[in-house]
Amino acid sequence: MAETLAQEQARTKPKLEEFIAVHLNDELQRNLLVFLEYCATKKISYKWSSTNTWTLKYKSKSIGLIHVSDANWTIGVGFVELIQYDDFIVEESLQNDILDNIRHCTGCNTYCAPGYSQEILGKQYRKLCRAIYFLDGKVCINFTNPHAKSMDKIKRMIDFRLAIPHGTAKRPVFDPAADGLTRINNNVHITGITDLHGNPIKNEITSKSSIDKLFDGKYDSYARFWANENSYDIVIQLNEPIKFTKYSFVTSLQLQVPDSWKLYGTTSLNEHWTLIDEQARFPKPVTSYTERVFTIDAPKTYQYYRYVFKKCKFDLSQVHLYLCP
Repeated sequence: MAETLAQEQARTKPKLEEFIAVHLNDELQRNLLVFLEYCATKKISYKWSSTNTWTLKYKSKSIGLIHVSDANWTIGVGFVELIQYDDFIVEESLQNDILDNIRHCTGCNTYCAPGYSQEILGKQYRKLCRAIYFLDGKVCINFTNPHAKSMDKIKRMIDFRLAIPHGTAKRPVFDPAADGLTRINNNVHITGITDLHGNPIKNEITSKSSIDKLFDGKYDSYARFWANENSYDIVIQLNEPIKFTKYSFVTSLQLQVPDSWKLYGTTSLNEHWTLIDEQARFPKPVTSYTERVFTIDAPKTYQYYRYVFKKCKFDLSQVHLYLCP
């Protein structure tokens, strides 16, 4: 049986420069090569990732893609970080460039259909493409055969993205709000992680993304919440009652975070759950592997703590718990 194009490219992993020499005319080749020169100056790599597609990476972080077909090429710029900075978008007059080039869901993949909802420049957009979810977290802006003016704006978008500070799995950015506080060792103090009914929480997709990864002290793993329920309960049991003054979430590589949640405590599963903190929105900006600390205003001693998340499609790499001074 003859190889498909996808199989052939997976085997040969074609180089972009050689590929465009066959599939693009002289003018389009020149424009793309100019962009690749820009990538070289910024130390942005581009490697084959899927059929006719090369992923743009900066320091191992995916920031966009290049797709080439006969007579056309497209730059896809991941912008889930960019859209958190309205002032920059307005100042650079990028509103129309972003809104006119957003990739919408076409139902090409049952995995992502019917698309993603996202607030952009104060307006809620629905049915946005999530096919490149693992590239950037949510949405991509696509520019097909960009001319010089569009190319200049694309470079400004990418330059801004490269300047946004973020952590890595090896070096997360910790929140200074927890400076001087003692963080418990989750592996020592947490003896159980269950749902509200005491059942162990199963893996959501793979062993690398199971819920217990929230408390394993490793930032290269993560917990992925993809349940269909309106809320998601996580109950953690401690080896002894402990009073916490703060807790935190550490984001993962994917920048999907919970919209809202509540934190409860109880001394016994047979007693009433006491609400000890409530957050209506994850603070912006959201960046990779970055800790966000939240304060418990009236801390008390509990042996069981319960998180109730209202939005179920998000990723987190770690939960930290900080002792009262």
